Amino acid sequence: MSKRRPTRRTEPQGHTRRTDHHADDRERWASLYTLLAEGLKHPDERLYRDVKAGRFAAEYTALAEALSIPVPDGPGSPDAVPTGRAAFDREYTALFEGLRTPYAPLVESVYRPWHDGTAGGGLLGPPAADMQRRYDAGGFSVPSAYQPDHLALVFEYAAALLRTDERTAYRSFLEHHLDWVPALERLADAAAADSPFHRYCVAAACETVTAARERAGMTGPDPDAVEAMVDRAEIRIE
Repeated sequence: MSKRRPTRRTEPQGHTRRTDHHADDRERWASLYTLLAEGLKHPDERLYRDVKAGRFAAEYTALAEALSIPVPDGPGSPDAVPTGRAAFDREYTALFEGLRTPYAPLVESVYRPWHDGTAGGGLLGPPAADMQRRYDAGGFSVPSAYQPDHLALVFEYAAALLRTDERTAYRSFLEHHLDWVPALERLADAAAADSPFHRYCVAAACETVTAARERAGMTGPDPDAVEAMVDRAEIRIE
């Protein structure tokens, strides 16, 4: 099974008339989500080469500009890599998995209330359970190395909804599963790791989600909601 994206086993059914993006832009949005998902996975040799050669930066900039999404001017850089892929992988684990603290988890459950509504728990909370149900219902097989609500997989799922023109499902998903990205950005900004490429990916992810939600007519999350998400995550990872 490919590590790069969930493997589709069956095509989803059901379409609606309303859309949140013009039809000719849907593939660009899907490609942007897919590209950011690649940047938010554990680095492999292909990603390392693409970032080092500037191909990732070029593709990201072209897609963002075509969709009129602001291209971040920092923190970090979309073409910054250390010498050697092992060092690149260490930058990833330092920023996202706690090799250095404080850090910024890429898992939605960390930012949400637990099953009983409290701040307890951590991984495999309600968002993970919901994502697993979505994968099962849609016929997706996901890599076992990732939590079901890891942002890379969440972005790939959003891309799949766009590519199959499931407009109502995409809008609902955008509203309920991607409003925590500003809290992730807050933690990344405060993290100890010097991981310029991965910091840039978080900033780009936040710009992308903000633009997508605005164009779908969604507001928020408001500052208090973001602060609550940050507080939950900090309690769980300290």
